Amino acid sequence: MSTDDLYQLLRSYDPSDVSMQQFYAVWVEDIPVEEAVVILNGDPASGAPDSFSGWGSGSDGSGSEAAGLLAGLIGNWTLIISDYRSTEDEALLTLSRCGRRTLAVSWDFHGETVLKYARDGELVTVLDILDTSDRSGSDPNALDPYISSLRFNIDDDDPGEPATEPRESFTSALTAIGRMVGHQIDRDWLEATHTTYLVPADDLD
Repeated sequence: MSTDDLYQLLRSYDPSDVSMQQFYAVWVEDIPVEEAVVILNGDPASGAPDSFSGWGSGSDGSGSEAAGLLAGLIGNWTLIISDYRSTEDEALLTLSRCGRRTLAVSWDFHGETVLKYARDGELVTVLDILDTSDRSGSDPNALDPYISSLRFNIDDDDPGEPATEPRESFTSALTAIGRMVGHQIDRDWLEATHTTYLVPADDLD
């Protein structure tokens, strides 16, 4: 496998120039799909069968317009692909209550490139996937066993090693998440039938 295989896998569903400019996803342990959807302000009544391959490369809604989220089980976890609102701290803290481990990746190459880990209503680790020395949380090193041997830092200069590209950093983040979850996101999940839900626009008044 190539060092950026998961990035390329996601991009293969939309090879346009704007593909993978933004990607937001959350994994929550031991939570029913509809409970997670409600926490993320989705409308459970709007649920319709769909797959990532049919839905596209994700929702990049700004919050000022209605958006959608795609949710489905991956092992004992629920995986949700949506817009940036699903990966905000407040959403993750709520999702992680009752001891649930919750992971999120925010990929916006012109903004945040962050991997987050929350548990039991607490933000445990936040790290920049392009520079993992930039980290915070109650235990900034809690993800170290899962990121071991993976390359993230685009400014590292290792003699004899090629430079780390951002798409490899993104793939490393998904790989680390897969190690904790026990299931890597893959083509089978992306092409399987899950459920999409409508997320109303934020009330800006």
